[in-house]
Amino acid sequence: MMNAQTTKIALLLAASAVTMALTGCGGSDGNDGNPGEPGGEPAPAIQTLNFTFDKSVVTNGVPSVEFTVTNEDDLPVVGLQKMRFAAAQLIPQGATGAGNASQWQYFGDETCDVAATCPGTFIDQKNGHYSYTFNMNLTANAKITYNDQLAQRVLIRAYNTPLPDGTQVPNSNAFVDFTADTGAAPTYSRKIVATESCNTCHQDLANVKHGGAYSDVNYCATCHTAGKVGLGKEFNVLVHAKHKDLTLGSLESCQSCHAANDAAPDWGNWSRIPTAATCGSCHSTVDFAAGKGHSQQLDNSNCIACHNSDWTAELHTGKTADKKAVIAQLGMQATLVGQTDDTAVLTVSILDKDGKAINAATVQDKIKRLETVTNVGPNFPIMGYNKSPGSGAAKIAKDLVKDGALQAGVTLVDGKLVFTTPALPFGAGDTDTAFTFIGLEMCSTGTSLTACTVDSATTSMKAELAFGTKSGNAPSMRHVNSVNFSTCQGCHSDTFEIHKGHHSGFVMTEQVSHAKDANGKAIVGVDGCVACHTPDGTYASGANKGAFEMKLHVIHGEQGVIKECTQCHNDFNLDAFKVKGALATSAGKYTTPITATCTSCHTPESIGHGLENMGAIVNGDYVQANQAAQSETCFYCHKPTPTDHTQVKM
Repeated sequence: MMNAQTTKIALLLAASAVTMALTGCGGSDGNDGNPGEPGGEPAPAIQTLNFTFDKSVVTNGVPSVEFTVTNEDDLPVVGLQKMRFAAAQLIPQGATGAGNASQWQYFGDETCDVAATCPGTFIDQKNGHYSYTFNMNLTANAKITYNDQLAQRVLIRAYNTPLPDGTQVPNSNAFVDFTADTGAAPTYSRKIVATESCNTCHQDLANVKHGGAYSDVNYCATCHTAGKVGLGKEFNVLVHAKHKDLTLGSLESCQSCHAANDAAPDWGNWSRIPTAATCGSCHSTVDFAAGKGHSQQLDNSNCIACHNSDWTAELHTGKTADKKAVIAQLGMQATLVGQTDDTAVLTVSILDKDGKAINAATVQDKIKRLETVTNVGPNFPIMGYNKSPGSGAAKIAKDLVKDGALQAGVTLVDGKLVFTTPALPFGAGDTDTAFTFIGLEMCSTGTSLTACTVDSATTSMKAELAFGTKSGNAPSMRHVNSVNFSTCQGCHSDTFEIHKGHHSGFVMTEQVSHAKDANGKAIVGVDGCVACHTPDGTYASGANKGAFEMKLHVIHGEQGVIKECTQCHNDFNLDAFKVKGALATSAGKYTTPITATCTSCHTPESIGHGLENMGAIVNGDYVQANQAAQSETCFYCHKPTPTDHTQVKM
């Protein structure tokens, strides 16, 4: 569904070559053919629409475009039924005032429905070639003055209206920038972000808004412009404000979105052309016109005088660079050993940048918080965030160091931090294994670690995960092959400090890894999170669906970012459900595990059949739901995969 400016049209070229060869053989040319008849077999199936613009001009104020449409196999697409055509022009940087950014002006759009009405002249040549001449005359626009010297843009939205033979087509976008008289490429542009950057988080930008209609960020940027949308809905303002509200770690760097890309030749504008509107969309407490939070600026003419490009780039990327430099300085290594009295001894070593153990006392004054959370049963933890109805026990949360001071019960032995947990509910099988998730928060200034003070800035460091058994046997470990953590980093960045504030913050790296993929690369898992995100929920005991199996679905669904399972999952590992009990789905109420997990995304009504008929218990009591945990029959019929979670065994 992505816009394609160029494509090979092998079939059409081949047909043209044959025609030329026959003409040169002499003899009769035969009767003239019917112009516009197909030059080859049309596409039998269409997953993608690729547009190539052959001619684009504005004649006496009326735009017209000629274009070719092919499918993913470069076969011509014939018979498109409905398209929207929009026209805009680009005001260059500085043209509306010193310091002002370039700006799209949206003349309007026309929707052509072959089966109904078409304002302009739409021609389907029946061979993949199309043309459209607008009805509107740009010179007649009462709000915008057409200027034939400016860069012009025509955008196309192809609707997903089936072809006359019933062939399905996808919603698709395309656009072309050109000079009005010759159709040549303009000498300036406004392509600041590539759709590829958006899809790093959104997978398909079309899923974000407007019912799947717009898959190209250039369409968004052209439509969301002053005069077309209300104040605050302009693209440069709206997109920053929306993403800032998500508090995603990756957005601490402007280059998470504004990255060098052939599709975004103007990506550097974010630092090169500062304006009050753009800057104020992130720095929302600043009122430039009133002089609040910044010296008064009534226009953009003085911005670049102070905020030159290099300084702006350094300031906005420096925080991330500093954080990475701090994180690289220290690591941790921990062991956990179960004891005969059901306690466990946790030993934490602090490592230098080369991975060598150092005396923790040498950096103790720089530690804001070294936090540990211990639970039992990695595959299905039996200690709740609060006391579990089953084991009667809650997770063991213990700070080893806080504000530079050793905490009660913690000792330094040979430079290592040592703590003995209270008695744990060890048992057989998975519950023979205890595990501890460890976070480290250091006081820092710039790239340096500093002694902690009351108002010290801090950086969360690489998290650690330790396993230990009471029996002395090898520990059991939770699967880590269903979620690819690199997809988390794609949105949140590789310095994402998970839960910083309430916790010390956990930066997930290879330090928490205990498994490797088929290529021998360490898998960064998220299994440490279940130390707190237990089957019994978190602080609300199920009222917020805090169990790990549900929480990520709930929180990402609320943000509206995740639309497809493949955005996070590379597998579902359905066998993991064989060792799960019930999950807390409301305060004090439990649901069988498959149903609880599925309904964290889907409403029960949308599933299409009675859940209880499939062996599920929904919001029942603890004992009832756990007794039925392995009685669900969902997978007798259903065989969900990340690419098709509706798949059934039929």
